[in-house]
Amino acid sequence: MDVTRAYIFVAQLVVVAAFTGCDKPRSGETVFPKTANECQATAVPGQYLVRWRNGHVTTEAGSSRAQFIDDFVEPQLEKIDFVEADQVVRVDAELESSSLYDYPDNWGTQRIDASVAWQKNVRGDNILVAVIDSGVDITHPNLAGRVYKNPGESGLDPSGKDKSSNGVDDDGNGFIDDVSGYDFVANSPHVYDNSFHGTHVSGIIAAEHSDIVHQTGHVQGVAPGATILPLTFIDATGGGTLGDAVRAIDYAVKMGAKIINASWGGAPCSQILGEKIASLANHNILFVAAAGNRSTNIDVDKEYPASYNYPAQITVGSTGNLDLMADHSNYGDSRVHLFAPGSRIVSTVPGGGYRSSTGTSMATPFVAGTAALIWSTRPQASASEIRQILLSTVKFDALYRNSSQGRLDIGHAIMSILP
Repeated sequence: MDVTRAYIFVAQLVVVAAFTGCDKPRSGETVFPKTANECQATAVPGQYLVRWRNGHVTTEAGSSRAQFIDDFVEPQLEKIDFVEADQVVRVDAELESSSLYDYPDNWGTQRIDASVAWQKNVRGDNILVAVIDSGVDITHPNLAGRVYKNPGESGLDPSGKDKSSNGVDDDGNGFIDDVSGYDFVANSPHVYDNSFHGTHVSGIIAAEHSDIVHQTGHVQGVAPGATILPLTFIDATGGGTLGDAVRAIDYAVKMGAKIINASWGGAPCSQILGEKIASLANHNILFVAAAGNRSTNIDVDKEYPASYNYPAQITVGSTGNLDLMADHSNYGDSRVHLFAPGSRIVSTVPGGGYRSSTGTSMATPFVAGTAALIWSTRPQASASEIRQILLSTVKFDALYRNSSQGRLDIGHAIMSILP
């Protein structure tokens, strides 16, 4: 065999071998990740998340895994990237008795020196914060003026009907009458709070300041000029699904949110949720997640989304009024990034009231609100730059089990960026 033929022969062998190695047979079973069997405890029966090869994610139903594979996956196998069982996530906080109001009502904002920002007229103006949670009481006196109003669903349509209730997708975003967010549990534009959680979180972020003294005193949002985008995916039981969470994240991106507050968690394993949160950096969105309330190290005993560690993510643990890490708070030298006040925090609740609650769910919106303050002074900043400012200006404590060894400090953050 001459040299030329030898090279051709070897090249053909390489090509054939390459195609043979890549042509691994796929089946309906192979599109499920290897971790699928490890996540059954939190799986939603008969509900699946499909990651299509075009990048889209949809929620699909099947009476059983075998039936779903046979009837849905196999006929569309070449279009599907992978499939996960949908999973349950939860919020973990309860309203507390008024007898527990032994902390000053605004001890949290006082401890982090929020007034330094307010005195400089830094209020978070024009920053949209998506609260992906249980809904929001958009009529609450301290929140009504801070809730997002979709300009495409406001005013009158050509026939003189109110766009907010005309049953038409006036702005062409795929959602009908979504004037103030969307409820992904009920597939409805009505974002009533299914519990109290989303309203409480929203008040910590952006409750308008008032001189009116209520039964529990003054409630002051960290960023009283920010705008809240209510996105409901938690139902009345305190649970929600990853599928609805992903839909809510997509909506927040579509509507131009700069910050997402995620005071929820528990999903043990989801590639889809991880990819979705990682992609937020491409949209310049900061994802602020609650560390969780199991008093555990989530570097080791991981809990998601808290244990993801993406460049545009901040995971928040909780402190009490003595500036010690709260007993309930998760921690981690790598995957928890800072602490913030989270014990007996008084904030807004549905019906125009004010109540106290405890948890990393309450600590997280302090950070989301602070991010809004900083971003309003640096509108051209990237999400990673906002994150860096937050983490580089913490109040240091060598005993804190988080990556910055610090607690949120608005005063220091604002003084570091403003003259």
